[in-house]
Amino acid sequence: MNFIKGEAIRNNVQLKQSFLQLAKETFDLEFEHWDALGYWDNTYCPYAFEVDGRIVANVSANIGTMLVEGKTYQAIQIGTVMTNSAFQGQGLSRKLMEKVIEDTADAAIIYLFANETVLNFYPKFGFETRRQATFMIETKDLNLQPTEVKKVDISDEAARKLFYETTKHRMPISSKMSMLQNENIVMFHALTQYKDAIYYVPKFNAFVIAKEQNGYFQLIDVISKQYVDLLEIIESLPIQEKMVELCFTPENLKVPVQQGIFQDEGAMFVKEQSNLHYPNDVLYPYSGLA
Repeated sequence: MNFIKGEAIRNNVQLKQSFLQLAKETFDLEFEHWDALGYWDNTYCPYAFEVDGRIVANVSANIGTMLVEGKTYQAIQIGTVMTNSAFQGQGLSRKLMEKVIEDTADAAIIYLFANETVLNFYPKFGFETRRQATFMIETKDLNLQPTEVKKVDISDEAARKLFYETTKHRMPISSKMSMLQNENIVMFHALTQYKDAIYYVPKFNAFVIAKEQNGYFQLIDVISKQYVDLLEIIESLPIQEKMVELCFTPENLKVPVQQGIFQDEGAMFVKEQSNLHYPNDVLYPYSGLA
């Protein structure tokens, strides 16, 4: 059994295919299209054990910039923690987590989102849970003035390139809690579950990711290279639902925002490694989940 990471996997056809297959089998994640279009680079680094050219365990580290209370920090998001069923019970995930933590000691924070089956695993490495919030607006409190909104075909190369470049150089959606320089993760979501939920608003030169979900108007992200007034963007959208669910932490919206506790069977875990204190009662943006 050999330890390998990063480009040793990404640049090896056999190992890459094995990684992609394990991700598909474990989490039903489809990385192939994202990879084929060139969005898998060295900001997404898998740490793995391989046996005879096959990935049998993996923990991935994704590098980004976290903005919290107006200050930026280098942040590492842990994802695709997975072990082939034939190799479980050997402590492989623990060994890989230790290697990731060792390599990322200079990062301000390491964080992840865990499901209910592994909630006792991450505290062993110094991770602590954080309570997330929900944010809702009643449509009756908005002064809706719909403007032109164009559906984006993310399969179109020109449209995809513009979306990517805008995301790469985006302004933060909130100084309370935002993610920057994580455009490759945003592109993964844009190519998969949000591919039919991307719109362009010419008036603001901004992209909006939004869809109807459980009877709510779910606003997932607003992406622009320049500052835009979030409330003006919201009020420009063709909202039919009675409630707007914000899938990020809003800031100074000047309308009533109903804040609740995010209910989930899993949990967010953080490991602080600097003077950054990641607060409770904010919401990590959906578009940046790895």
